[in-house]
Amino acid sequence: MREYTVRVGTPSDAAGLAPILAELLKRPRLEEEVLAALNTNVLRLLQTPGATFLVAEAPNGALLGFASLHVRWGLLDQAPSGLIDRVVVRPSLQDSSVASALLEQALGACQGMGCSSVDLVLTLESTVDKGVLEGFGFAELGKRFHLEVL
Repeated sequence: MREYTVRVGTPSDAAGLAPILAELLKRPRLEEEVLAALNTNVLRLLQTPGATFLVAEAPNGALLGFASLHVRWGLLDQAPSGLIDRVVVRPSLQDSSVASALLEQALGACQGMGCSSVDLVLTLESTVDKGVLEGFGFAELGKRFHLEVL
């Protein structure tokens, strides 16, 4: 039996994400400005049409990881497509089932919204193993191009 649940995130979860990010950055805690920016980003994500934010929560209320995804329609699409852009768990939990559970729920959300395909982006913060992705049926295709616009 799991020692956590996966649920839809809320604005109040921003504070619970701070320890995860601090662990990723190998810091004892995050600075106030970073906490404020994190809170703003959670609010922005939750207000974005087509976006979903999921969290894995321990029985004591501590957050263990999170995932974010977006569903969009293209001009010539017959069904929407999903993009899972983050699956992040505490580094100390990388070998646990948390990342798989978040990914499973993110895929379920995409399917529930009628997506005919789902892409997943592995970012530097992503802590999901490629073997887990293959277990869900993901295949590595092509290359992704990126442009930073400042």
